[in-house]
Amino acid sequence: MNNATPALFAFLLAVSLPAMAGVAAMPAGGVNSESDAVLQQQSPQQVTRTTVVPEATPVEAANTTNRLHVTGEVRSEYTAYRPGLGLALASADDELRIDHEQYTIIESEFNEATAAEQAAMIQAAYDQLKQRADELEQREQQAVRAHAAGDRSTASLVRLLIRNHNEAAVLSEYFDELATRAEQVPDGSLSSRQVRIDENVFNAHRTSLRASLSRLADSSADSSQSGIVVSTSQTGYSLSMMYGDTSVGETTRFDNRDETATDQFDDFEAFQHTMELYPWAAEHGSPHFQDNSPNHYWTEISHNQGRLEVYLDAGTGEVYREVQELTAPSLPVAHSRTQTSEGLEITVNETPANGPAKVTVTETDAGNPTGATIMLNGREIGETAPDGTLWFVPPSSEYRLTAKTANGNVSVSPAGS
Repeated sequence: MNNATPALFAFLLAVSLPAMAGVAAMPAGGVNSESDAVLQQQSPQQVTRTTVVPEATPVEAANTTNRLHVTGEVRSEYTAYRPGLGLALASADDELRIDHEQYTIIESEFNEATAAEQAAMIQAAYDQLKQRADELEQREQQAVRAHAAGDRSTASLVRLLIRNHNEAAVLSEYFDELATRAEQVPDGSLSSRQVRIDENVFNAHRTSLRASLSRLADSSADSSQSGIVVSTSQTGYSLSMMYGDTSVGETTRFDNRDETATDQFDDFEAFQHTMELYPWAAEHGSPHFQDNSPNHYWTEISHNQGRLEVYLDAGTGEVYREVQELTAPSLPVAHSRTQTSEGLEITVNETPANGPAKVTVTETDAGNPTGATIMLNGREIGETAPDGTLWFVPPSSEYRLTAKTANGNVSVSPAGS
């Protein structure tokens, strides 16, 4: 055991220390890396607002699924996405995978150990992975709160959140291998229930929005029209963006999470409570429920307009994490506003609960769609398609849209802002 256990710990430290060092070295604010500089230099007019949002979990929406929002004093920023960010993260992920390959070096030492030594090694590895999961969560909360206080740049925050996404994927692979190895060792097995609960801890950091950012980084498509709305407060954060005609978003509420509290649900009460919080999704969707008590309860609902993931805290009985994928054209219109000027007409249709919005630009006389550059509060967010439309994710505060064409400009302030 004296030879095998240190080798396993060396592997775990090799994985954790480089990843943590990259995050710890970043200063609290300003430009924190080359990738941050790429994002900030190409987005000199980032749209930032601070608003106070009242308590409500989740926010009710008509004819669509309810939405979880951050509350308190919220800092909200619309910023452009640039591939440089994703490429830097991909490099970091490659480093982790190289460390994973190094793990095979200790295979012989594990195989030569006694059953008792192997069981001890598995327990040590399990404890270390649990610690890493806690570090991901702590790192995320610290970064979000620093951003909300104005002490961390938006580029730096997005970079860290996606880094957590990539690192959680690698750590999840380690965990799966550990669980498989544990099944082959007497007194070293981990219960299937505990394995599922712990895997969900890592999966919580692997969201569809962060995966979309990674796909954009790997594609050759022009990402100049891709924008992210980042909203933070001392109680949590929300990210949302368009990927094609799909709105992807994630929201986390730290104040709704209490792992030390007693599970307040019995049998399927947690599932019933989730359905009560999201009645439209429950009525129009197919829910899949997973009992991860006493930690949390997870529900996935595929519905007519997309997909919803809900993480319900067992102690507080509140939703502490939500993931939404919404097909924008399928959403109802909550507010509409039209303005005309210089032979142009601009219409903005907003969907409920600050969901994605569609801007349409046409010629006033003929009513034909026209190509236009769309500006949000003075900064470019994209170009209209051949049908004169552009879907975008609006900021959570007041904004003004301007359509610029070769023949003139037209502006509108949406009714819901």
